[in-house]
Amino acid sequence: MEAEKLKALVLPYLGASNEKVLVPPRLGEDAAVIDLGFSKLVAASDPITGAIDHIGMYAVNINANDVACTGAPPEYFLSVLLLSRDMSDNQVEKIAADISYEAKKLSISIIGGHTESLAITNPIVVGTMLGLTERVVTTSGATLGDDIILTKGAAIEGTSILATDFFDHLHQKIDTATLNRAQKFLDDISIVKEAMIARAYATAMHDPTEGGIAGALHELADASHTGFWVEPEKIPIMEETQKICAVLNIDPLKLISSGSLLITVNSSQSRILLDQLRGSGIIAEKIGKITEDRNLDPVKQDELWRLIEEFK
Repeated sequence: MEAEKLKALVLPYLGASNEKVLVPPRLGEDAAVIDLGFSKLVAASDPITGAIDHIGMYAVNINANDVACTGAPPEYFLSVLLLSRDMSDNQVEKIAADISYEAKKLSISIIGGHTESLAITNPIVVGTMLGLTERVVTTSGATLGDDIILTKGAAIEGTSILATDFFDHLHQKIDTATLNRAQKFLDDISIVKEAMIARAYATAMHDPTEGGIAGALHELADASHTGFWVEPEKIPIMEETQKICAVLNIDPLKLISSGSLLITVNSSQSRILLDQLRGSGIIAEKIGKITEDRNLDPVKQDELWRLIEEFK
């Protein structure tokens, strides 16, 4: 839903006020924060609606990423499985097993949920992730002069999706080995590791999803009431991503980018953070600064959805 509609139709209706809610629902923030006294509880919820083959993997990692961006390690997961009535037992079990597998990789316990068969075509998984932290990092914490750091690169998730869903079209111009490598980008969709490193230094963190790196920069700036100045040539873009985007005439900076992490940090600490990220085997680059103005246009539509509409 568009931001203006969300502000007008949804966000005014937040039930009873509670002083323990430190970060309530608002644009740019993907997780709520509740003060428990002894610690702070972080909660995030996201549905997975478009995927079928990897729906369990997406459900765990997308929600884990939202919690990790606050500085909290994701620890507890609830899943609501809305399944089509014609799904086989093997298909249902695969979704549950995939959720369990991904949760174990991140040391996350599955503590509940709900499963239901409905008259729908594709399965839907709605996940809720919980975690605890002492120090909270928000999307809205960036301040003027902060450095902007990006991990891994642009369009990680989008590259994998395109290499899979448009394989036959791309294979006419790109070799099989390149496309196979691109498909495996999905293995790097988690940002929990880098978020746990960055949380000690970050003034703000945000994981780019729909709208890509460009969209995420605007979301972070909107939440922080700032601008940004980035140098596009410093944004890491994998060779596989460059080739696929060139063939499909796509802007990689506007392509869904789960797997990357945007971090803002005081300029006096950015070198320390970069060294720690790189020392842990994570690609990381300083791509710009938080300023008053902005040097990238807003993203009206993710490039993936634009492409899907063109191929209809």
